[in-house]
Amino acid sequence: MTAGRDRIAPKALERVARAVAAEALGVRVAETSVRISDTGGALAVRVQSPVALPPLGDAPGGGLTVRLADAAAEARRRLAELTGLEVARVDVRATSAVITERRVR
Repeated sequence: MTAGRDRIAPKALERVARAVAAEALGVRVAETSVRISDTGGALAVRVQSPVALPPLGDAPGGGLTVRLADAAAEARRRLAELTGLEVARVDVRATSAVITERRVR
């Protein structure tokens, strides 16, 4: 018996990547765009999206660059987990910042 193959339509893969990236960045899917390409048999994903950030002074160490790197790593891990495909890299370009509201205690 020969093992079968699963194929994921490009549009479906794009939608999954958008949802995963939006979740990792803390924004709505509609605000996020992705471009997927093949790089040596693995996926390369380019994301353009706003990024959710806490108000200045409330942010844990690292700032924007750390936040983007963490979101890219999380999106890469989650996309590979959901699709079963190898994800070579996820590059994130922040188009704006969405400041999360400070909660009154």
